[in-house]
Amino acid sequence: MSTLLEGSICRHLTRLTLPSIGGILAIMLFNLTDTWFISKLGTEELAAIGFTFPVVLIVGSLAIGFSTGAASIITRALGANDRPLARRAVADGLLLTVGGTLIISALGYIYCEPLFALLGAEGVVLQRVTEYMQIWFLGAVLMILPPVSDGCLRAAGDMVRPLVVMCICAGVNVILDPIFIFGWGPIPPMEMAGAAIATLIARAMGMLGSLYFLHYHHHLIDWSRPRLTACGRSCVDIIRLGIPAAISQALNPLLMSLYLKLAATTGGIHAVAAMASGTRIEGFVLMTTYAFNIALIPITGQNFGAGNYERVCQVRKICLRFAWIYSIAALLFLLLTAKWMSSWFSEEATIVEMSTQYLIIAAIGHIGINMSIWMSQMMNIIGKPKASLALTLSRVFVYSIPLCWIGSHFYGFIGLVTGITTANLIAGIHANYQSKRTLSNAMEFRCAPNQTTT
Repeated sequence: MSTLLEGSICRHLTRLTLPSIGGILAIMLFNLTDTWFISKLGTEELAAIGFTFPVVLIVGSLAIGFSTGAASIITRALGANDRPLARRAVADGLLLTVGGTLIISALGYIYCEPLFALLGAEGVVLQRVTEYMQIWFLGAVLMILPPVSDGCLRAAGDMVRPLVVMCICAGVNVILDPIFIFGWGPIPPMEMAGAAIATLIARAMGMLGSLYFLHYHHHLIDWSRPRLTACGRSCVDIIRLGIPAAISQALNPLLMSLYLKLAATTGGIHAVAAMASGTRIEGFVLMTTYAFNIALIPITGQNFGAGNYERVCQVRKICLRFAWIYSIAALLFLLLTAKWMSSWFSEEATIVEMSTQYLIIAAIGHIGINMSIWMSQMMNIIGKPKASLALTLSRVFVYSIPLCWIGSHFYGFIGLVTGITTANLIAGIHANYQSKRTLSNAMEFRCAPNQTTT
């Protein structure tokens, strides 16, 4: 029996969250390493890597979707002690990831140059970004498969081995980046192409590591040839369950682009720089939020699959309490340090002041961010993607966009940030209400006569 089905829920969540914080730090190190070494090549190369971010994030949403969909099935199956279903879901999730990514790879490679020209790259910058991304698209399977296989490990309650895999990836990337970018010994300098090759090799190491752990340690990959109809149903379920997470991941960079555009309209380049630095600092503050979100996957899914509904309700209550505690702690921390941290990114007083304003006002809405992220995750994991998707779409299109536009239009930069905060708070209230109703309905359905609990 899984250890997550009994014992202290708080202790389990702490044990599951801490390794995930380390994994997030490893990913940040990976990305910062690429940016830092590429910046040594020149301004055009640094601008080129900047153009890759939205495309990489949107393609990465594919991995988030497949990972979440597969994890939802795997973790509930393990909780119900249906190991064959869990093994089949892992295999189908990996197969679906490879198939979907190959399509993206082909389209991305063929239309790479026109895509980035459409995004505004031109001249030397367009040449550099095309040089980098064509290699990236060729090896996209190596980029997308590791997050999915790591997600399958986490669904089994294993948070340590994904951390090991991500640390290996980051370490290999740190070693290979300067070798392939600037050359070393018999290896010639390959500049942007070298950065892409180093990234792919590091990701390949991560892919091999996570697949090794899935197969040899957890024995969670079913290598048998599936029946076509069963495989098709499984893939449809994974896609259906993963769509909300994928859409949410894809909408985040688009929403940030809107924020930056509104900032540019209201406060010019100073406001854009302030928001850019502020969101980077905020990302570090929210690391625990994202790590806790990962920890919810196995403990929610396995207990729901096992029919331990009281423990699922306890998980939700702990989430709500922790959302308040962590948000208040983050606000107090930023009240003391926001100005100091903002000065890391700029010495210009106006930018530092605006960045400080952003961090403090936005921190008031962190309670809503925590609630909406965690409640959406719980609804996905128990197999209720429609409720999660409704929450995501409401947060973006009903709350964030109108409130940010109104705030920026009438009150400038402060109004924009207040709009972001207000939207997050409303989304949190919505998430609290929606999750309570969804969990209650799901449990009543599974406990009803003539209903199975598998």
